[in-house]
Amino acid sequence: MRSVYAPAVLALGALIASLVRWALQGSGNLYTALDKRFYVPDPDLGWRIAPDHPIWLGLEVCAILAAIVGGLAVAAWIVRKAEVRRGRMLVPLRVAGWLVAAAPWIVPIAAFASGGSPAGARDVLPAAEAVVLETGITGALDAPAGRYGVVPHEGSVITARVSAGGEAFDARFAGELTGFWEGDPRDLTRPMRAEISVATASVDAGIEGRSKSARESYLQASKYPRLTFTLGEVIATRQDSPTQLAFRARGTLGLIGRSHPVEVTGTISRPDAAGVSRLGLSGDILRVQASFSIPIAETALASDAGDFDGDRIPVHVSLILKQTEST
Repeated sequence: MRSVYAPAVLALGALIASLVRWALQGSGNLYTALDKRFYVPDPDLGWRIAPDHPIWLGLEVCAILAAIVGGLAVAAWIVRKAEVRRGRMLVPLRVAGWLVAAAPWIVPIAAFASGGSPAGARDVLPAAEAVVLETGITGALDAPAGRYGVVPHEGSVITARVSAGGEAFDARFAGELTGFWEGDPRDLTRPMRAEISVATASVDAGIEGRSKSARESYLQASKYPRLTFTLGEVIATRQDSPTQLAFRARGTLGLIGRSHPVEVTGTISRPDAAGVSRLGLSGDILRVQASFSIPIAETALASDAGDFDGDRIPVHVSLILKQTEST
C-alpha cells in the first residue's frame, strides 16, 4: 500500500485482535500473565493446578499497543510532511514504519496459539465450604497414632486470596513447606500438636512483578523468612463420613514478625488405598483442608491497608501428611 498511514492500520489490527482475545478470556484482568494459572477439579485434592498455562492478556498490554498505533499515526503524519517538502518518498522511514507495525502482531498470535482456559477451570481457588461446628469432640479416623509429617506434594500448599487493584488473585506459598501433626486419629480427646511453616519468599501471585512486590514490599521476606502456624487447641470435631472428620481449632499465626490468634475450621480425612495410589504415595496418609482469615488492620500490613480492596485476607491450607513415627 502506498499510503504512509498503512503501518498504523496494520498495528491497529493487532490491537483489535488483542482486545478480542482479552474479551474472550472473560476474566476482565488488568495485567498480563505469561503463564496463567487455572484450577481444575480433582477427585483427591479437590482442586489442582491445570497443566496448561496459556498467555492471558491484560489491559495494560492493550494500552501499550494503542500507544504504538498512536505513535505510528503521528510518525506517518511527520513523514508525509517531510515527503511533501522534499518531493519524494522517504523509503527507509516507510520500511521502518512497517517493521514497527508488524511487531505488535506477536502479542495476539502468541496469546491465541497458547490456548484458552481448560474445561471447568477457575481463575482462583474456589472457596472451601464453610464448616460450622459448636463444641465437643466426637468421631474418629481409622488411622494409627503417631507423628505425621507434611509431604512435599502438589497437594501441600497455603493459598491466600488477595483482592487489590480491582482484581482478586491467589498468592500461593509452597516453597520449603514443612511441619507435622502429632496425635491419635482414633482418640481425638488425647493431646495433639501441630506446627506448619512455609518460606515467605516462595509466594507466587501469578505475575512476576506482583509476586516480587508481595515478597519484598509486603511480606519483607528477607527479614521475615517464614510464615508459621502452631496449633493451640481443638475445640470441636464431627464425623462427616467413615473416612472424614470436620474440625474447629484455635492456633497462632506468625506473620511479618507478629503473632496472631486465629480460629481454623476444616476437615481431616484418610484416603483409601486407591486414593493414596493416585496421589503417588504409599503408607499411612492423611489429608487436611483448613481455612481461616486474617484481619489486615491487626497485622503488620495495617499501614498498607489502603492497597487492599477488602479488610480481611482469607487463607486456605491444604496438606498431605504421611506417618513418620508411630506411638
